[in-house]
Amino acid sequence: MPVSSLNYYGMAYNGFTFGGAGSPYQITSVDGLVGLPDIRNQDDNQGFNDGMFSGRDFYGGRTVTVTIVTLSGNGNTAQYNYNLLKAALLPVANYTAFSSNNQLQFQLSAASGLQFLNARVRANKTVVDPNFTYGYVTSQWTFFAPDPKFYDNTQQTALMVVSNPLGRTYNRVYPLLYGGGSSASTTTVTNSGWANTYPIITITGPITNPTVGNTTQGNYITIQGTFTNTDSLVVDLGQRLVTYDGATARNLVSGGSNWFWAAPGSNQFFLTGTGTLAGTTAATVTWYNAYV
Repeated sequence: MPVSSLNYYGMAYNGFTFGGAGSPYQITSVDGLVGLPDIRNQDDNQGFNDGMFSGRDFYGGRTVTVTIVTLSGNGNTAQYNYNLLKAALLPVANYTAFSSNNQLQFQLSAASGLQFLNARVRANKTVVDPNFTYGYVTSQWTFFAPDPKFYDNTQQTALMVVSNPLGRTYNRVYPLLYGGGSSASTTTVTNSGWANTYPIITITGPITNPTVGNTTQGNYITIQGTFTNTDSLVVDLGQRLVTYDGATARNLVSGGSNWFWAAPGSNQFFLTGTGTLAGTTAATVTWYNAYV
């Protein structure tokens, strides 16, 4: 499980801490954590002409290499502590973003606070030499993050609870709804980071044809169907995934829908739909401040 605090220049993976003052695991270097990840570009050659056609640039994955010197401590030899480290930093077959088992946590300073990457172990290189025998075990660990962004450790939450207005719906949201038992609710999603973040929206019924969106961008997603207060309806904006009672339900996404996100700063999210019940129908938005 993730940890709630770390010493400065400390790290943790799957709840196992290393680095920082007093730790038998001393981090001597970290490469790839600070700075931009690899860039994926869509530039293409101009054939029988000089130069290239300019395409769009996107972030690729992030590779982080951590060098650790394991020492004796906590009543253990260096070799025993190294075995504990190896047992904690194991590759995993399946990766799930924001899973507690896939978080590489770190704290570089008081200013940055506790943050994490969604990552998994990809390599470990350890040389057995005289220093290994004398209790100075140097190992190099490689973590790969398909999502190159890093996040504040504290999850943010906002709630949208609908009412049942008799006339027009304000604030104006798209698509516009008029009368007929329509409902609308907005909330401010503040991303205090400097990179786009992709919230997860959990909708509680009763509601028919719910629409969630970001008025700041003008994009929204409509989900076709009638859902009760016992149904589980989740919109994962990062994975571009809708689940209905735990099963994938992309087929319920209406044509004309566009995926959206929370840009740095304030974003106005909204929920609309029909057949709602005031005080019961709601949507919970969860997200993490994002950086790159």
